[in-house]
Amino acid sequence: MSATAKLAEFTTSELRLPELVLPRLRDLVLDYIGISAFASNHAENVLAVRAAVDALDPGDGSATVIGEPRGYRSQYAALLNGCYAHSLDFDDTNHLQVGHPGAPVISAALAEAERTGADGSAFLEALAVGYEVSCRVGAAVGASSYDRGFHLTSTSGIFGAVAAIARLRSFGKETVEHAFGLALSKAAGTMQYLANGAWNKRLHPGFAAHDALVCATLAGAGVRGAADAIDGQYGLLRGYSDDPNPAALIEGLGETWTLLETAIKPYPSCRFTHAAVDAALALRARAPETERAQAEIRIDLSPTAMKIVGEPVAAKLRPQGSVDAQFSVYFQVAAAWLDGKLDWQSYQRIGAADLTAMTDRISTEVGDLSAHETVVTARIHDQEYTESVPLPLGEPDNWIGDAALRGKFTGLAEPVYGADRAGRIVHAVAELGAETDMRTFIASLRA
Repeated sequence: MSATAKLAEFTTSELRLPELVLPRLRDLVLDYIGISAFASNHAENVLAVRAAVDALDPGDGSATVIGEPRGYRSQYAALLNGCYAHSLDFDDTNHLQVGHPGAPVISAALAEAERTGADGSAFLEALAVGYEVSCRVGAAVGASSYDRGFHLTSTSGIFGAVAAIARLRSFGKETVEHAFGLALSKAAGTMQYLANGAWNKRLHPGFAAHDALVCATLAGAGVRGAADAIDGQYGLLRGYSDDPNPAALIEGLGETWTLLETAIKPYPSCRFTHAAVDAALALRARAPETERAQAEIRIDLSPTAMKIVGEPVAAKLRPQGSVDAQFSVYFQVAAAWLDGKLDWQSYQRIGAADLTAMTDRISTEVGDLSAHETVVTARIHDQEYTESVPLPLGEPDNWIGDAALRGKFTGLAEPVYGADRAGRIVHAVAELGAETDMRTFIASLRA
């Protein structure tokens, strides 16, 4: 049996979930809702994307978009929710996948659970298989896919989204294989958005969730998809990677849960900047306040991080918009160093004279470091301060904690829902289970 077939079998099989999986999935759902709600009202790309989707889907459908008053058809609700969840670059990440599993997977599962009237337990099981497939496919493709210009959040995420939908539709193994085969032809998303800070990236999870619904519906109607879509001769691994690791697809499948390696972000920026931000925030407390602006800062990055956030190119040294700034370790560290924080309001500081001057005092170097590991050194006159961060805040082994997660959610959700309603959402997510009517719960997330 091919690895693709084994993933399809896993998608349809009885699950033995470790004790931590369900509470962790509830945390990830809460995080997703807060981010999506805030983005639906504040992300600069939303007005244009919403206008386009309204033109494509002018009716009043039954599917919910978080933070929106009207309903949409399921595939367009999935597109908008996936876009909103990723528009702040604040959504969960998985270091094995080297991507963001939640935005495509939860968006697809929400649309399907609302359509079918699933209960909360079925929804969480769908998320479990969706996350696991997405993370394993990303791990098997590997970071070299970025060298080819692919965005793993979408190219691996569509398979996780298909798995979640298939689970909710109770597909058999063969139908799941066909859906994976069709998804191979829709696995897309490139890193070229970095050239001009384009909004392509923010749409990638939405496209993946939308296309997963289309592929699953085609397969469910009997349309044949390509066999061995992931590990076949012309499958995803060979087409999208220079150094694939096929063993990651099935090694420990059903026993070792890679979804538990998913992190929650404390800052709305590319994950490769986070260790540097952690270091900068720690260092600034040791530096004299009156002399911080005179610091010379050097950031040692991993080779992968350097390619994505550290190259001293114009878009990173002089960001023109939030996407540029989210992928600039220079902007992120300068803002954290000067302001003592890094949040969505930090992007209002793009072009500020003091921040630009601080950016000019920052340099980067490639070090022999793991992917997210960073060393930051600040020199002020003859005094040097150094901070090493092997693992950024929010990773499972450096967990963000319940209080910080709740604080992140309320900070994002209360401007949209108000304090009382945001509190009710927190409670409802914590109680997600067999007694939860997902239609009622999901509809409660509208504006």
